[in-house]
Amino acid sequence: MSRTQSPTAKRSKLNAKPGSTTKRAATPIKDTQPMRLLPSPTFDVDNHAFDRRHRPRADDLPPRPPRKARTPMRCTVGYAFYEAEPGRPHTQRIPSVRLRGLWLEQLGFAVGCKLQITARAGELVVTVVER
Repeated sequence: MSRTQSPTAKRSKLNAKPGSTTKRAATPIKDTQPMRLLPSPTFDVDNHAFDRRHRPRADDLPPRPPRKARTPMRCTVGYAFYEAEPGRPHTQRIPSVRLRGLWLEQLGFAVGCKLQITARAGELVVTVVER
């Protein structure tokens, strides 16, 4: 029965440096004893929810503090896009301001109310239109 070497073994011998073929003597391991493996008493193979954390129910959680409405002091003008008119190649970027938050409701800007916007140089005045 003849043994053939793997292609990687041949390559390693071809690329090996002369004189680097010294073998290290294998030292026999002393004092070895058979080891007996015992299953862990805390790990249950059949319990698929073993590693999942316990999540408290929503009823058991303490109540959250009421939300605070903070009036913003600063705002950044962003941009939105106008769709391009027929015959124009690109859409146009336009300035955009978005206001939202609980503070609007506290100041009388309820959902669905009508607004009047007055624009002057450098300022916007937004007022609620009385019905």
